[in-house]
Amino acid sequence: MAAPISRRKLSQHAAGMIIKGEISQAVEQLAAYLVQSGRTREAGLIVRDIEAELAELGTVVATVTTAHALSDELRAGVNTLIGAREPHVKEIVDPAVIGGIKIDMPGKQYDATVRRKLELLKELTLV
Repeated sequence: MAAPISRRKLSQHAAGMIIKGEISQAVEQLAAYLVQSGRTREAGLIVRDIEAELAELGTVVATVTTAHALSDELRAGVNTLIGAREPHVKEIVDPAVIGGIKIDMPGKQYDATVRRKLELLKELTLV
């Protein structure tokens, strides 16, 4: 039996295919390998590794959470803040954040939501 392929090698290969536009083939090959090798539990970790690899190549996948849908002006500001050659933004509307914005990127997080500020205030008053 062959030695397992490292997560790093898997993510580099998949990211390379994604950059070339071969997204469905990358997903199919990766899924087949993970099932065949019994490593399906690593799928979430590998996805994060692929996002980190894509970020190194200038393509950043970011999740933006706000209480209301982003306007075109705010969307442009988020893209500028991300600072990637090719930003891909997944928008989530979550009224629980109350207001503000939260941006999750590989290895970085920016949380300027009202909910987070209230949590920080609560922590300070309990000390």
